[in-house]
Amino acid sequence: MLSKERLDFVTFDVFTQTPFKGNPLAIVKVPLGFLLSKSQKQAIAREFNFSETVFLHQGEREASRERKIDIFTTTEELPFAGHPTIGTICSIATNADPDLVEELTLLTKAGPIHSKYDHRSFSAIASIPHNVHIHHDSLECSRVERLVSSVENKPYDDLLDLWPSDPSGLSLTFPVVSVVKGMTFILIGFPQGGGQLEKLQVGRQLTYAETLSLDKEWLPSFIAPYFYEILSEQEGKTLRIRARMIEPTIGEDPATGSAACTLAAYIALQRGEAGMTYRFNIEQGVEMARDSNIGVEISLDEHGRAVKEIHLSGSAVQVTEGTIML
Repeated sequence: MLSKERLDFVTFDVFTQTPFKGNPLAIVKVPLGFLLSKSQKQAIAREFNFSETVFLHQGEREASRERKIDIFTTTEELPFAGHPTIGTICSIATNADPDLVEELTLLTKAGPIHSKYDHRSFSAIASIPHNVHIHHDSLECSRVERLVSSVENKPYDDLLDLWPSDPSGLSLTFPVVSVVKGMTFILIGFPQGGGQLEKLQVGRQLTYAETLSLDKEWLPSFIAPYFYEILSEQEGKTLRIRARMIEPTIGEDPATGSAACTLAAYIALQRGEAGMTYRFNIEQGVEMARDSNIGVEISLDEHGRAVKEIHLSGSAVQVTEGTIML
């Protein structure tokens, strides 16, 4: 017997304008007054098996410029995530009056996200809620084990094996940074041109993350490593970066907007020029043949010691649509 309760959904590939590239996202449309429990949302997210699934709640008015969203991975709810934000904005924009979505606010667990959509470039830009925090604990290089294979197809015993024989001047400890409470990343940077990023293995248990001690007021939190290499810089204020996010329960993520925001904020704070705006073009998903392009803009305060604004930008393209039967 078929269920009478059904929900419409669409899927988008995010941080790309090319179908079957970027990061897939499911967006489930929840009608006004429809009761959907947290356990039902989690079950639906597991069914899609994407890195994230969004539940987009209908506004009280058809022309509402505010829309509530809930974001779920296959295992938990998140307060904020980047590619669900950009994908949802693009989804609403492609199915609404252009004037309606010129400015739009998404209501998330992390706070309101104010956004704009450009119908000429098919891209969205979102002002990301943030409370950037660098934790006291950091990851020593020697704690990262068995992440890559050597040319003989034998696992390295330690990430130190990936570094040049003379690592002087290179950091062998990696910061642990939260962009908001509940979203934390270990930022693992490789030297430029070393080729180490491509050697990372997917599927190994990153047990070192369990040994990290996050500052208590920032618990509980999702935590994952974000590997990166700076490819080029223009006057130290526009950076092009290649990145990968590999996490045991998810695998490899083609595009991670929250991690990109975290990394960009950390780099900007390390540069620390008062009142400066730094721009980042981050490439991710290349090794998976799901090339993604993530834009991040970080503005520092008048002292250069705190992040004033974070803007995340990107495109998305619809791939499928259908109905879920509950």
